[in-house]
Amino acid sequence: MCGENANDVTGSCTLIRFGGKQILLECGLYQDNSYLESYKINSKKFPFDPEEIDYVFVNHIHIDHCGLLPRLVKEGFRGPIIMTKASAVIAKHLLLNCAFILQDEARVISKRYSRDYSPIYTEDDVYATLPLVKIYDDYDTVKELDDVISFQWLKNSHCVGAAQLQLILNDGLKRKKILYSSDIGALHTKNHYVEDTEIPNFFNDVHIMESTYGLNTRMSKKTREFDIEHLRVAIETVLERKGTIVLPAFSFARTQELLTVLYEIFGDNENFTTEIVVDSMLSCDICDSYGSILDGEYLELWNKVYHWKNVFYIKEKADSQACVTDTTPKICISSSGFCTNGRILSYLDKYLRDINSMIIFSGFTGNDDSYLSYRIKNGKSHKTININKKPVPNRADCISLTTFSSHANFNDLIEYGSNLNTNKLILCHGSTEAKNCLKEHLKDAISKNDKSYKVVCAERDLIIPL
Repeated sequence: MCGENANDVTGSCTLIRFGGKQILLECGLYQDNSYLESYKINSKKFPFDPEEIDYVFVNHIHIDHCGLLPRLVKEGFRGPIIMTKASAVIAKHLLLNCAFILQDEARVISKRYSRDYSPIYTEDDVYATLPLVKIYDDYDTVKELDDVISFQWLKNSHCVGAAQLQLILNDGLKRKKILYSSDIGALHTKNHYVEDTEIPNFFNDVHIMESTYGLNTRMSKKTREFDIEHLRVAIETVLERKGTIVLPAFSFARTQELLTVLYEIFGDNENFTTEIVVDSMLSCDICDSYGSILDGEYLELWNKVYHWKNVFYIKEKADSQACVTDTTPKICISSSGFCTNGRILSYLDKYLRDINSMIIFSGFTGNDDSYLSYRIKNGKSHKTININKKPVPNRADCISLTTFSSHANFNDLIEYGSNLNTNKLILCHGSTEAKNCLKEHLKDAISKNDKSYKVVCAERDLIIPL
């Protein structure tokens, strides 16, 4: 383990050396609420020579799994970056947006600390990275890369384009199989436009598994049906009192999921005329792209959602400002999901103070006061919120929908991790507490399933002999 995912839920990066080859499993950006701390971690020297890496695999395109690719290329990597077609299409939008954010963060900390901080990378580095992307789009099909390395993708419901990776390594002397789950999608509460997560029952010498929700406090207690009904009632209540609904949402996957759920609730109701606004250039670009990465029934459904007469897509800043000032009741979906930056701040500035309006979160809101989303959600102890350095009364209603997460919950992780066929299960991409908690519960579940493989908690620079 050579990335921050050894001890945290971000900055995924794992190095495999075998048969004279070096393989990188993802190359993710470290994301923290502190711009300076993030900068320090993302700019420190790689624990390997980028020029010597033969392949990079990207299981899905969230920034904490792919966001350092342009820096890797900037420092000499020239091999193929392997991902699915959907990931490749979305990657351009997310990486260019990330470059913009990194430039802004460098500007902020340069001003704050009176020294020059150069951006981690720029848009030019992104454009140098994209030609290296090589698409392999077939699931459950072994592909041979060279005389040592073969691989296959396995289904993963985490997000559109996501996959699990099985590496098959053979140097003529020994043959080893490694399975890397990356982030695992929920097993029983599936979002739209994704296939069910596959629990591999074939043998792998080593299985590397995420543990994001590894604490037993992350057990599933609600159903998606409950959350959808909660959302419907909340919207109808707020609209009846002439308020506005604000949904902070990640641009990729979450925005499209919320749009689809809203369509399923209200799309057939001719009396429902409320405007639904998607206000984020990145979100709009990804919505545009969904038409080129989906097919079959998924594409049919998305076309209905995308062209729904109630939905308006806002890309230009001037149109966004006009929408914010317009007092007509509406539903606003804007980024970011944690309310850290973006146009969502303008909507919060206007509607947090309105007792008739409501903020609806659809995922993890953070676990301490460093998250603006956490402070908004916990209004009893945070009656005033600072937005853009100005105090804003935290008076709007606020609810949180817990089943929209794209991550496997604790129950799912136990089910997945206790039904494998392996010699060793390595837990990564989780806090130390989450990994240790999950390990203990997994040991019991593995034993009950009459299995006997070892569970290991990852640590930084952990070396697993093959």
